Amino acid sequence: MDILGKRIRYLREKYQLSQKQLATRVNLTNAQLSRYELGERKPDPEIIKDIADFFDVSTDYLLGRTDNPDLIEEKNEESLLDPELGVFFKEIKNAPEDRQEQLRKIWEIIKSEGNRESGN
Repeated sequence: MDILGKRIRYLREKYQLSQKQLATRVNLTNAQLSRYELGERKPDPEIIKDIADFFDVSTDYLLGRTDNPDLIEEKNEESLLDPELGVFFKEIKNAPEDRQEQLRKIWEIIKSEGNRESGN
């Protein structure tokens, strides 16, 4: 099974969908979807896009070009062009896993305080 097939199957199972249910929702036959998941066939780019849209993940995630399934909107991409932010993100990415987990917890605290201050 290739990365594309593995990721389609992972997402399908994560959302507790049968092959038939997912196939119906993205206009495929059950047999087509099964072949994609098993890596026996490669879907057309339009089908990859439809599956990515259905699961709200990027096509890059499905294709194995990134391990981050999140979609990045254009305006968010522009903010990543800030050199200081780029260095910051690179340092976080290269930090040990325990340090990354600490930073995630700190970020969650900061977000929750911001929500509390804004009354959300």
